Amino acid sequence: MAGWAELPNDLIAHIANRVKVIEDFIVFRAVCTAWRIAATKDNFDVFYPQVPLFMLGAKDDNFQEFYSLSKKKVSRIFLPEVRGSEYLSTEGWLCTVVNETGEMNLLHPFNHKKIQLPSRKALLTFHDLDAFEKHHWLRIDRAVLSANPSLTSDYVLMVHHYVAGCCLSFWRPGDLDWTHIDVSHIHSRVAALIYHKGEFYSTDNDGEIWAHQVSADQPIVKIRLVAEINQFNEMNVSLDLQTSLMRIQMVLFTPSNIKSMK
Repeated sequence: MAGWAELPNDLIAHIANRVKVIEDFIVFRAVCTAWRIAATKDNFDVFYPQVPLFMLGAKDDNFQEFYSLSKKKVSRIFLPEVRGSEYLSTEGWLCTVVNETGEMNLLHPFNHKKIQLPSRKALLTFHDLDAFEKHHWLRIDRAVLSANPSLTSDYVLMVHHYVAGCCLSFWRPGDLDWTHIDVSHIHSRVAALIYHKGEFYSTDNDGEIWAHQVSADQPIVKIRLVAEINQFNEMNVSLDLQTSLMRIQMVLFTPSNIKSMK
């Protein structure tokens, strides 16, 4: 093994350039210190299409299990940051919420980079506190990024949360708090939330599809009704949205990059 560690750095980097699957690249860098130093983030093509990894249920330890569709096997990854937390996946990152404290972060599960978010407690200001006193919980069940934080700093995170009624809020890098979106037009709970071509789209249990366009530098959101699904399941919606709106919402994790890996 000492001979492998003594390979020239440029040769190791050349081999690393030919590794296209992220699981293989992570294993490649874990061989030894020399390979880790030579195989930097610049050696990996972050835009190469990746097969999603399914993030399995939490274990009672500091490891998280991922199922690889391409390799048909389960891998254990050291991820103590999610212990005692709820989490949602989006754009290759995890939006984590610590159960005891309400602390929220964006977490990259491979390089463990954290981006601190305003807390869950801050979201309570958008709810009826009397309802909270009655139910004693706040649920965050949707978290969607407009872009991958590993590739750009120009992105928006939108979350759906509810106590007795539903709310949408968003956060952008540099914001000190969550920004509330007026959802008085939505009369039932949001069933799905996606991002598509510059806008967030939500569907509710009444069959309405709404578009939410977040301003780049102001806390302004333009909202429009895109479609209504009537009792006969007829839709009046533009063709370019149909594919995106029918994507299956699954608990999966797509490790599309390791841009910020050191």
